[in-house]
Amino acid sequence: MGRGYMKRGIMYHLSCILYPTESYIMANEGFTRKKVESLTLGEKLKKLRGDFRMSLSEISKATRIQVKYLEYLENGQYAKLPAEVYVRGFLRSYARYLNIDEQALVKLYERERNIQANLSHVPSKKTFAMRNLDISSLVITPRSLVMVLIILLVGGAFVYLYREFQAFASAPRLVILSPQNGRVVGTSEITVMGKTDKGARVSINNQSVFVGSEGEFSDKLILQSGLNTVTVVSINRFDKEKSETLLIEAHYTPAVPEASLGGMSQVQERETFRLDVTVREAPTKITLEADSTLVFSGMMKPGEVQTVTAKERIKVVSENTARTFVRFNGLPEVPLGNGKIARQEVIFTPAGKQE
Repeated sequence: MGRGYMKRGIMYHLSCILYPTESYIMANEGFTRKKVESLTLGEKLKKLRGDFRMSLSEISKATRIQVKYLEYLENGQYAKLPAEVYVRGFLRSYARYLNIDEQALVKLYERERNIQANLSHVPSKKTFAMRNLDISSLVITPRSLVMVLIILLVGGAFVYLYREFQAFASAPRLVILSPQNGRVVGTSEITVMGKTDKGARVSINNQSVFVGSEGEFSDKLILQSGLNTVTVVSINRFDKEKSETLLIEAHYTPAVPEASLGGMSQVQERETFRLDVTVREAPTKITLEADSTLVFSGMMKPGEVQTVTAKERIKVVSENTARTFVRFNGLPEVPLGNGKIARQEVIFTPAGKQE
């Protein structure tokens, strides 16, 4: 047989498989059309695989299509297949591998799939295509701006009310940064530092303590030799209270005053001396230095007390001496100055106030 006859034979073979509604009967010089029975997609795939003498596993390995999906296609079990976009890919890979018309397989699949869907009243699986977002369709109008502002205001009001309710229903936060509970020290004084809610009032051992703008506070305490109890109380603006109690053990030797000679009383010299500073009527800025070391500088509220101890000298600077009062070594409280000078700097030594 010549090459032309062989080529016509191959065309006849593929046409019978892909276009079964019309087959060709070979004659001496050409083809005669004759109507034959149509094959399904599964039957076509089985016939193609049989003609090429290939197994499902070989097709799967060559096209990277799982064997179970090939079986579903050959058996017409389209409901078990994944989305249509994947099935179309399977068929195109299958056709390219066998070098046949891929569109013919895809169209046949779609026709049979629609028929099955109509018969079973089950909608076919649909794939979703991403659409480009048309930015020009987003139009900003005054009404939309007003709606956004209303939403923001309502959301902000909700957050504010929720925080206020939390503050009203719960006790204030109180964190003692130092010292640690149960600490043992070898000195007669210690600094208590901590943090609480903004606007809260803090007292240490019933003495008011200045609270900073961020809720921070600190105060120095004079310890007695032995076990000391330190109670820190925080009260928020809703009068909710929280307290912490610290046990501090101090080991030091108290200063012993020397006895007077010849019955003559002399000024008792101590290892350290103490000064309690407080203000009345209105907040006043106070600066305290102990032995040239800055101990406190800031606004003191009325009734607030700052206690300072030193060995040689204590310097007190007050912006309003008429509102500032001091207690030296436990003696009765006296004004810092005569009130004639608004701002005044006063020095104290173990012997008392230096005029």
